[in-house]
Amino acid sequence: MKKIMILSLVIVLLLSFAACTRQGQPVDPDPQEPGDNVVVDPNPPGETVEVTIYYMNYDYIVTGDESLEKAIPVTREVVVGEKSVEEIIVQELQIEPEEEELTSALTGLKVLSVETAANTAYVNFSSERLSGGSLEETSVLTQLVLSLTELPEIDEVQIYVDGSVRETLMSHYEIMEPITREDLGY
Repeated sequence: MKKIMILSLVIVLLLSFAACTRQGQPVDPDPQEPGDNVVVDPNPPGETVEVTIYYMNYDYIVTGDESLEKAIPVTREVVVGEKSVEEIIVQELQIEPEEEELTSALTGLKVLSVETAANTAYVNFSSERLSGGSLEETSVLTQLVLSLTELPEIDEVQIYVDGSVRETLMSHYEIMEPITREDLGY
């Protein structure tokens, strides 16, 4: 019994001694051990790039005056990080511009995805709220094609609806093949 008491006392002393000497040691702020909790920045830094986004001329939309410029380029600085520059451009087109003389035909439309491959941007719209006259349809296509083909790596834009190639976007303009600036008369 005496041996067990002495052994227990030695173990308690060793643990106390180890705990006391550990307190003075610096703690590694970046342990990188498997299973450690690592804090990830929720807003990782991205690269700021300048892009040209085409908005519709509000006066042209209201009056239909063919002598007016239809689409007006606006230079914006955007941060590219988790999303591609093509996705960010389409997101910007979905926001009504601050400038009173400009408007966007993409506000209210739901974009399912934006991808690129071999110099073609693929924009996939949901069929929800996808209706309008020929002016609205032409405006959507003009804004998309001009804005995306402003990027040096994009030559054309293919439009999908609900993941499929359709004959038209809103029943007026054929979208079965990729669309270029030249197709729109630019």
